[in-house]
Amino acid sequence: MWLLEASVRHAMEQAQKSGFTPTAEQQAKFEARFGNGDVSAQDNRLLSIAGGNALISVKGVITQAPSFMAMIFGGGSTTYPEINAAIAAAEQDESIDNITYEIDSPGGGFDGLFNTLAAMQSAKKPSKAMITNLAASAAFAIASQADELIATNIAARIGSVGVVATFDLDPNELSITSTDAPRKRPDVNTAEGVAMVREELDAMHEIFVEAIAQGRGTTMENVNAEYGQGGTFLAREALKRGMIDAVTTSSLKAVVNTNSTTATSGKQPEATKMDLNKLKADHPEVFAAAVQQGADVERDRVAAHLIMGETSGDMTTASASIKNGASMTSALQATYMVAGMNRSDVSRRQEEAAAANAGDGAIGAAAEKDAGDAVADLIEARLGMGG
Repeated sequence: MWLLEASVRHAMEQAQKSGFTPTAEQQAKFEARFGNGDVSAQDNRLLSIAGGNALISVKGVITQAPSFMAMIFGGGSTTYPEINAAIAAAEQDESIDNITYEIDSPGGGFDGLFNTLAAMQSAKKPSKAMITNLAASAAFAIASQADELIATNIAARIGSVGVVATFDLDPNELSITSTDAPRKRPDVNTAEGVAMVREELDAMHEIFVEAIAQGRGTTMENVNAEYGQGGTFLAREALKRGMIDAVTTSSLKAVVNTNSTTATSGKQPEATKMDLNKLKADHPEVFAAAVQQGADVERDRVAAHLIMGETSGDMTTASASIKNGASMTSALQATYMVAGMNRSDVSRRQEEAAAANAGDGAIGAAAEKDAGDAVADLIEARLGMGG
């Protein structure tokens, strides 16, 4: 079950259908590199400490375990255990006065979310969530638990409150359950089967919305009515509806919600004005951490385009995207996948022609093996997962 923006989920599923999956060895190396969240404060890649502030970065698709596919197609891979470990480390560090969650995520899996929400609710130190681009579904639920929830620009998207289950129907597959267990494999081709699935989703939706309502100091009825009903809002509209507490403009002047009748448990911050020079002068540690965070994000963006461009053979798109600062959007993912499939079709036709002309299919097989090895080597090299 996913608490995830539809476009990202679709991109991941399409990639898997087109055959873009890691080998067992690549997945094992990926998991070894990114771990499972059982790490110290020094080793936690989500946690940065500057002065008395702990910054916890929540980027990309959020999963219970590290996911290769989430990293490539979801804008990064963050795990719930890593978030939990970062919160625990910040709580235990006596030098830390407050916690800031920097969020840019389309959401994630249902499993693991509520452990993270419980960890945030149990934390004693003041907290703030900063939405830099997107806080959808599970990511919005995480943001909602902070004492203050602020969008860092007017184009930030917030919401996507809901639960979705996707079924890939195979006409050649038939499931038959035991007589007294019809819910074990509901037939979604029938109205009865759809009703069974929706009943389960509704139960999940209820506890999901309950957590958001508790975090935002409002009612479940208000969340269901005003928080988009599964859609997302730009920051200003989200502010009007009480989904967030403030929006910062390009001059970093906070615009607070003064008109909403939604209960917010006194979460609105006072309006402040800050520019980069003042931030650097007054809070050099925070400024340095922000610069480092930006460098890390840019490195990940460039690496993603290089991996997709060289794997698909579409380096023209990769080069242009790197130069113009484009993020790895769903449209670009589709462009890369189409180029990769076209490249595979051309290679296959060339191999078939070569095999026919030579009268020996071994040539085509060898070429295919070499291409597969090259892609595997590229992925390992770019991710730093070489043997």
